[in-house]
Amino acid sequence: MFKKILVAISASPADTILASAIEAARKYDAQIVALHVVDLTPCLIDAADCYVDLIVESMEEHGRQVITRARDVLDGQARSVEVRMMTLPLTRMTIGRAIASVAEETAADLILLGERNTSWWNWLNEDVAAEVARCSGRLVQIAARPRAERYTASLDKSQRSIPFLASVNK
Repeated sequence: MFKKILVAISASPADTILASAIEAARKYDAQIVALHVVDLTPCLIDAADCYVDLIVESMEEHGRQVITRARDVLDGQARSVEVRMMTLPLTRMTIGRAIASVAEETAADLILLGERNTSWWNWLNEDVAAEVARCSGRLVQIAARPRAERYTASLDKSQRSIPFLASVNK
């Protein structure tokens, strides 16, 4: 059914997305293209008085570490594995559009994304899955974290945080 799976990997150390990619690749005997997108925009917004070159170099080095780790996990797990890193230009490109562009370029049949972080301040961030679906026209699948890894905590220790606090104190 799927010949090529594009898996977008974030800087998060969670292996959920890679495990899902390996599982799908084995099931369909598919190739994996792993992509990490480095977005410099948030770090450069207030960087007018900083050493921009050092910030860019540091973020790209971290991106290289992310793809090296992904390559180590994926090697030998699928028929073929390709690992890429892309640094976004500072104008007219979003993470979602970058992923859609690579999906088009590689002729990926399936785009695998990690679950969106549900922190309250994320309303400012791009909805990557929606942007990828809108720009690519390809099937997009979200790899959810195992339930045990999901948690929310209320800073005021209200009733909503009690189950979380109980699970942490076990």
